[in-house]
Amino acid sequence: MKTTNHTPGPWAVETAKRFIGDSEETYDSLCVTFASPLRAKLICELGADALPDNPQNAHLIAAAPDLLSALRFLFADYIAIQGDQLTGSSVPIEIAQAAILKAEGLK
Repeated sequence: MKTTNHTPGPWAVETAKRFIGDSEETYDSLCVTFASPLRAKLICELGADALPDNPQNAHLIAAAPDLLSALRFLFADYIAIQGDQLTGSSVPIEIAQAAILKAEGLK
C-alpha cells in the first residue's frame, strides 16, 4: 500500500470563534483539523456563514483521508482478483483510479 505525504487522518470538523481584526466582533468558522497527541493541526478553515454548503464541504474534506484509504484498498482488491487487465465494466474502477491519482497530485 502506498504511503502518503498528506497529514494523516482522522480529520474532524470543529466550530471556532474568530475575531474580526482587533475588534470584539466575532464570526463562526468551520475548521477541519487533525488532532495529534502533541498538538492540533489546522487542515483548512471555511466560514460557517459564508456559503450555505460550507458545513457539507467541511465534512467532505474531513472524510478525505478515509475515502482515499478505502479507494486504495478497493482498487488493490480488484487488481488482486481481476489482474492488471481491467475487464468487463471497468468504468467504476477507472473512476476510482483517477480519484486516487488526483488525491496524490498525479493527475
